[in-house]
Amino acid sequence: MAGHEGDTVRIALADDEPDLRTSMARLITLLGHHVVYSAANGAELIEACSTHDVDLVILDLDMPVMDGLTAAEELAERGIPAVLVSGHPDVQEVVLEHEPVVTRVMKPATIDKLRDAIRVALKRT
Repeated sequence: MAGHEGDTVRIALADDEPDLRTSMARLITLLGHHVVYSAANGAELIEACSTHDVDLVILDLDMPVMDGLTAAEELAERGIPAVLVSGHPDVQEVVLEHEPVVTRVMKPATIDKLRDAIRVALKRT
């Protein structure tokens, strides 16, 4: 099962920028994890998590249709931890203890930032 060191984690990601989705998916794959779905917004991500087995979501804060925080709240109710990625300065204002977000990554997301965030998120589950 996911959460153990070395296991492949099933990750769904959401970002409204196609290039960022592609690069994020590439980084996740390089870390040895499996991208089960890549969504353009929070609503699409939630839909994907209904039909795929997902251990963790990595999602952008600012997206059309449904933003990252709203999607993270819905997914938290299903027991799916969320890592919030944003270039927005206000991401620091997201108080982790009071939100469904287990950790956050400032853009640009690097492989090291993602590795650490995934590790933190899975320890919380």
